[in-house]
Amino acid sequence: MYLLALNCGSSSIKGKLFDLPPAATPADLDVPLNGAATIAVSNIGSKGDKVVIKVSWEAGRGQDVKEEGAEGSTVEHRDIFPILLKNLAGSGGVQGSEIKYITHRIVHGGLNKKPLIVTHEHEEALTEMDALSEFAPLHNHHAVLGVRACLEALPEHTSVLLFDTLFHQTLPRETYTYALPPPELATAIPLRKYGFHGLSYASIVRSLSANLGKPASDINVVVAHLGSGASACCILGGKSIDTTMGLTPLEGLVGGTRTGTIDPTAIFHHTKDPGGDAGLKDMHVTRAELVMNKKSGLTALAGTQNFGLITQRIADPSTCSPEEGAAAQLAYDVFVDRLMGFLAAYLSKLLYRVPLANVALAFSGGIGENSAQLRADVLARLGWLGAEVDAGKNAARAQDGEVVRTISTAGSKLRTYVVLTDEEAQCAHMAREALNI
Repeated sequence: MYLLALNCGSSSIKGKLFDLPPAATPADLDVPLNGAATIAVSNIGSKGDKVVIKVSWEAGRGQDVKEEGAEGSTVEHRDIFPILLKNLAGSGGVQGSEIKYITHRIVHGGLNKKPLIVTHEHEEALTEMDALSEFAPLHNHHAVLGVRACLEALPEHTSVLLFDTLFHQTLPRETYTYALPPPELATAIPLRKYGFHGLSYASIVRSLSANLGKPASDINVVVAHLGSGASACCILGGKSIDTTMGLTPLEGLVGGTRTGTIDPTAIFHHTKDPGGDAGLKDMHVTRAELVMNKKSGLTALAGTQNFGLITQRIADPSTCSPEEGAAAQLAYDVFVDRLMGFLAAYLSKLLYRVPLANVALAFSGGIGENSAQLRADVLARLGWLGAEVDAGKNAARAQDGEVVRTISTAGSKLRTYVVLTDEEAQCAHMAREALNI
């Protein structure tokens, strides 16, 4: 029996297949499931590129698959799932009937405070999730398409919808409230801060708790989840008390293609007809939303969202033109400047509540895990707080199975970690709790 954890994006699907024990006791719920295979699908809906499907099995479990399919623009999410099932059966002997549960990462869950259970007979929650697509137009709709595709292909399974907003339901009222008058338009949810990347933050809290031998209620940490989508979170006693993203994922830090927080009126002076439809298939996205979400951030400043390339151009000017080097430096400086503003604010929120000895800083996400230079520069700017980076540990790569590693010196007053996040494993854990499986 298996559980499949999926993350459906606009052009990609990522997932992990987990073994499920035949019968679970409450004690079993804290034991991580064994992974059987990793799934990756790319180029869905992409014009000029063929869909690529990859299945990577754990040692001895099956034969790895890399398959090119039809041209991406001719393929929809509903077309992919039957092909995935065929590959799982053909390469690893896992039949669709053995997949009893499927989890789905949903970016925006509104005010939902717990996961939602969906079956072929009870799909009401999907209508609610699609209604929230206007607040995460590049995420929710495609996730819902993924859920419907799974229900169509495997009508007997149970789907569990897990929201990135769940972790931030503990935000204080004064933190989530926007200083706006009552809205003139009807809205599906209140206009307030919701926060995102919550599944990642929940995973990080669990990992720190296990690694440090402390209950989650003793975890006080500021986490910088830095990737193409970047955010930070202030966590007190294992619970979110502030986070950079807001009503939508646009607020907060500069991202690979997102502006982060800017003066809201700037876009009206930048984009012609900002409220006009952007012309994206099956989605109502304004021109302003498209520019701020997909054409801004590091891409606008440096011409690329590849953070490794940006730091390479800074470190070795011979790899690029002078103009590219100057643009890379500016993009890096802007990214660090915005990050430091939030980290300092969040550390102050913790330090007036708990002693520095009980507070930590953690880096995660593709940039947070891989950019030693960024981590060193951040800690240098936190020297006033007694932060010290261990250059050797910071430069070292994570060892196999090393989820949490320390990069601060023994004498550093601010303990600092790099934590590998595992959203699929977190989804599996939350589904087991919700269904008692």
